[in-house]
Amino acid sequence: MNLKGFQGKVSKPATIVSNDPHSPEVTVKVEGNVQALIDLKPTTNVVFRGMSERLQETVLDLVGAVPFQISNSECSINDNIAYSVETIEDGRHYRLKVANKTKRGNYAGYIKLMTDLAQKPDILVRVNGYIEGEIAVKPQTILIGKLSANQPERTCKIVVTSNRNHPFQITKLTYDKRFVDVEQSPLEKNAGYSLNVSPKLGGVPVGQRKQTTIAIETDATPGEKDEVQVHLFNSADQPTSDSK
Repeated sequence: MNLKGFQGKVSKPATIVSNDPHSPEVTVKVEGNVQALIDLKPTTNVVFRGMSERLQETVLDLVGAVPFQISNSECSINDNIAYSVETIEDGRHYRLKVANKTKRGNYAGYIKLMTDLAQKPDILVRVNGYIEGEIAVKPQTILIGKLSANQPERTCKIVVTSNRNHPFQITKLTYDKRFVDVEQSPLEKNAGYSLNVSPKLGGVPVGQRKQTTIAIETDATPGEKDEVQVHLFNSADQPTSDSK
């Protein structure tokens, strides 16, 4: 039973297949509680989501089951975040503080803390950021068209809203009219718009797919644009049993 990377309660089943006519298959369940050499609380991942001015610092505590020292650290996204390591109890308890410093955009990376333990030479903390500006666009990736054989064409809706619920206008929509059609309508309850995206499969050969983008510009953030990735599918129909 490989417990690398596990922590807390663990349950793993194993199925034994034999030639026993009465019990050809027997399932054995192994359960236990894995105590990490270094416990990372409350989570091993940091996620920043929302407007930068509303995001608070994330605090993680590292508590060792055995004495340990943090000897060094490295970060793959220094341009996006700031972090620091504090000693709470030397050799036992350290505190990692992580703060977002990105104004707008997405990022993904890690902070690696090196230790003096041969059994646990480093601690990896993954950090993801989804930082919104004045305008929020969801989802940022859509799938439309004929996703699988013998199914109707799929359309999708994009919602463009103000994070401050302030009125705004969409000043420009840029997209490839050979592949998609976009219809804009205002939202009923919130400040924003709904963009109904439908496929134009005539520009995509049968059995192939196309990737394109929809760029959205507003008067709330002049000079900035949000892009939605569009994956357009035109799957081939499967021949029926009556086909010749």
